[in-house]
Amino acid sequence: MTTATMSDKLLAPLEKSRDARTGCLKNVCLFLLSLSVLVPLGLVASAAVAGRPLTHQGMTQPLSGLNFALMRFARDISRAKARRRRFNQRYALVPLLLGKEEPLPLGDPDSCVGCISFTRDELAEFDGRPLPDGSPSPLYLSVLGRVYDVSSGGAFYGPGKSYHKLVGKDATRAFCTGCLAPSCLISSTAHLSETQRREAHRWVELYEWHDKYTLVGRLREEAADPAEEEMALFHALEAELSGNHRPFEM
Repeated sequence: MTTATMSDKLLAPLEKSRDARTGCLKNVCLFLLSLSVLVPLGLVASAAVAGRPLTHQGMTQPLSGLNFALMRFARDISRAKARRRRFNQRYALVPLLLGKEEPLPLGDPDSCVGCISFTRDELAEFDGRPLPDGSPSPLYLSVLGRVYDVSSGGAFYGPGKSYHKLVGKDATRAFCTGCLAPSCLISSTAHLSETQRREAHRWVELYEWHDKYTLVGRLREEAADPAEEEMALFHALEAELSGNHRPFEM
């Protein structure tokens, strides 16, 4: 056997392996190229059939459920870290993801040091607006009537940021449904499922035991016009059912 023949036999497997890798890479590239074309076309077609506007929000509306799910997942990772750090629950994440966790104790917003009660108008002033000295006001939000200072999360809750709509009000319903439309930013949980209502309690746990957020008081109950409340609830349901709203996003 000549040297050339031996070299050919030794190189043949290497060439086959290289050809196989090249073919695999081509298939992956074709698959990604197909996705880059078909997914946008599918979103456009979905929006057109459903009568949604052919805008970014209208076309990506089918992904809103995924966005909210990812947001809840990130929230639960943070909750698991807090449970491990503060309560020595080393394997807290799995029960949290399964919705089987035991509730954590909560502070009393009526007796905690420095805590006060807020009217809705008073709470609205804590939205990061400029104060007379030029500094921004603190960022407060409320869930289930409990008021939290989230000023240290200004990158998320500050003016112009993703979750600024939640600041300065009790937006419990938005935390339950993931709807950030203006009409969804209300405290009422009427006509929501028990599963949706539990989401509000999970967000409360996040704010309660977060290293950077603090409980600062309670939202004071005030007499409301039943007709106005009914109309606000109607608009919230309308936005939720239409699906044409901005969802929570990562």
